[in-house]
Amino acid sequence: MGVTLDAMFALCFLWLIKRGGGTRAQIVAALSVWIFVFQLTHVVKLSALGVPAFFGDLSALGVLMSVSAPLHVALLVASIVLLLLLLAFGLWPASRKQMLWPLAALSMPFALYMLAPWQGRLVDALFPSLPGDYTTHLQHRGGVQFLLDQHARRQALAARQGDLLQRRDAAYAPRLSHRRNVHLVLLETFWDPHAFGAFEFSRDPFDPRFRALLDEGGSSGVLTPHFGHLTANAEFEVLCGLPAAHVAVFQSRMTGSLPCLPRLLRELGYQTLASHSNHADSWGRDRAYGWMGFAHFNAYDSFVRDDLDGVFLNDGSFYRQNREAIAGLSPGAPYFNYLVTISSHYPYRQNPERRPALVATTPTNAAVEDYANAIAYSSAAFMDWLADVRRTDPDALIVAFGDHAPTMPPDQRPYSQSGIKIHARPFEDAHTLLSMSRTPLLFIDGRKGAVNVGTVSLEYLPVLITRALGIQPEGLPYLTDDMESARAARSARFLGNVITLTDEGWVICGPQEGESQACLEATELYDQKRSLRDALLARPLQTLELLGLEALAQPTEMNIDAPNGCLIDVQDWGPKSAVAGDHFNRQTGSGLSATWLRVARVQGKPRLQIGVMSAKVEGAGDVLAAVWPAPSVIKDAGEYPVRVLCGETEVATLGTMTVAAPSLNGGADSSSHGEAFEDVGRTVTGPLSVQPEDAGSLQVSASALSGVCRGDKMEAAVVEMHWQHPEGEHGIRVMVQQGRETPKLWSESGPQGTSITGPWVNEDVRFIFTNSTGHKLGAVKLMAPGCG
Repeated sequence: MGVTLDAMFALCFLWLIKRGGGTRAQIVAALSVWIFVFQLTHVVKLSALGVPAFFGDLSALGVLMSVSAPLHVALLVASIVLLLLLLAFGLWPASRKQMLWPLAALSMPFALYMLAPWQGRLVDALFPSLPGDYTTHLQHRGGVQFLLDQHARRQALAARQGDLLQRRDAAYAPRLSHRRNVHLVLLETFWDPHAFGAFEFSRDPFDPRFRALLDEGGSSGVLTPHFGHLTANAEFEVLCGLPAAHVAVFQSRMTGSLPCLPRLLRELGYQTLASHSNHADSWGRDRAYGWMGFAHFNAYDSFVRDDLDGVFLNDGSFYRQNREAIAGLSPGAPYFNYLVTISSHYPYRQNPERRPALVATTPTNAAVEDYANAIAYSSAAFMDWLADVRRTDPDALIVAFGDHAPTMPPDQRPYSQSGIKIHARPFEDAHTLLSMSRTPLLFIDGRKGAVNVGTVSLEYLPVLITRALGIQPEGLPYLTDDMESARAARSARFLGNVITLTDEGWVICGPQEGESQACLEATELYDQKRSLRDALLARPLQTLELLGLEALAQPTEMNIDAPNGCLIDVQDWGPKSAVAGDHFNRQTGSGLSATWLRVARVQGKPRLQIGVMSAKVEGAGDVLAAVWPAPSVIKDAGEYPVRVLCGETEVATLGTMTVAAPSLNGGADSSSHGEAFEDVGRTVTGPLSVQPEDAGSLQVSASALSGVCRGDKMEAAVVEMHWQHPEGEHGIRVMVQQGRETPKLWSESGPQGTSITGPWVNEDVRFIFTNSTGHKLGAVKLMAPGCG
């Protein structure tokens, strides 16, 4: 039936285009865009994350691009531009008189969206829907109707809000019986790799101390809301005690202040601190954290990036700097310390020099091994931090949990190999959902140690935390008694399915279980929770006033990042020479000049200054760049000091950049370097011969912009070089070696790059290419055919 509905919508769309005078080519172009947007996007997201696409996914594109490789970002942008061009071509009318038809075609999806509640009832009457998860719903209703049904469902939940929004009889006045510190730790992509039963591990991926503590707590776990992504939605659940939506809640749904756990604790006298080493605006945290009641948010610029795994701050450094921040809080008041780790984030890369592989798998699987090693180091860093916290604060309440299971692109094969049928729909039983949703939980109740709380829904943790602290009334201010019940603790919603614990074990509340009392209670509970969530997110002030919580609706201030935190420790930089009026280290695409900096540590927003010009230092990882606003940055020859600025203050002098004067033929004048040649010989320009040394798949081309022949060899040449390699997705580094000298970093790029040397190239210079981990991709020397 889904195919039939999709075909009906597509035919209506094409009929409108045809009425506008669309040619066959235009119809094909428009149909291609329609199929991509309303069918293929579902296929792609199902393959990567196990759920279909939603309208709200558009708000997550920025975050996706911020954590993707440059090549993937470029492909995504190019795809969007291509789709827009195809759509414009497909809708272009044959004449002005026929303009209304393509406008109607363009408006059709928006009209369907606005009419979804009524249109959905008509479709329900003609084609009764079957209960089930998101993917089963997609199969029965098709890509377009699935999206419309989700919007209509949201409208239906809104109609139920009146019964939930009843004013309390007495003013809300929470009381606290145990003034002790609280640490809540979200462990990024933290899941037990042993669930990959098809693989044997050379050692337990969990640190032995973590495994022992997990066993002490009865191997407790939480049921998370998403598979493989949307960390911020797990945050919403654990901080606000309500189920997350299928879209990014912080970015697309939250509109004002909510009395979530941070706000409740702040009202009780707690200092509230959130720490996450990603950029403050990632997933909209810069607004959402303040609305939830945090007073301080230490984000990207608060942390010294002194130890990186790929582009992410290593957890060990993150925990150490968090302890330093906690030491600066007032000793007279308890604190709520909320941490979100990141170094075990996909693609699970570790710094091989500092963190060599500890875990191997049988059979070998690179993705599973990378993940297991990331978890090994992440769990060890957590246990080091935990030991320090428990030693200095034995009464602290410490809660740590994983936010979601790992994604294993492109096809999630390790799951299917291990009997976890994540692509099968409908799900056979609750086992698959539990395997995908359940992550480890440590609930350390001070001197009691790790407490066994069983398997609970993630949004139930605020109830457990308030109970452990002795807060009365327990739970969050807006939760009803049903939402704090045992049924609420043992029920969850995952991939569109409600699952709950019965006397027979965990079950999916579908057609076969729908009439059981447990499932009726769980399904009704989640309808109530989602209705309350939608009301609080859409109209927070009005909703809280209806509940008698006006005082908690007022916004509170939040400070983001430490003031004036800025430093940089540069180990090397380049290029150190250039030609006046010409570009250097030319960037592919923009054509702008750039200076690269290899850094040991960096914090804040430093700027690089050459002479009197400055540019901000950008990028992630241990190699950053200052991109200059024009290809030809320096117009005059000379020696220019290179400095690093924080604000207006100079914090480091890196050295001198030598800029040669251009010669008459556009190259460098060798006399500008203080060396006069009486016999400069023949000039060298044009293509050079590339002499490979074990180059393999490396492709290099080079052209001399200037240079001279001395005897039968090229010297003092300025060379423009282009390179590419299929293994360079995560970066290519180009080292330069003169004779037996130690190779020095000259340039960096993505899978392909272009850069221009100073006037120092001769036929003895070796250009050595490596990937981002230091693996050699090949080496070349350059020769000038005209000198032989």
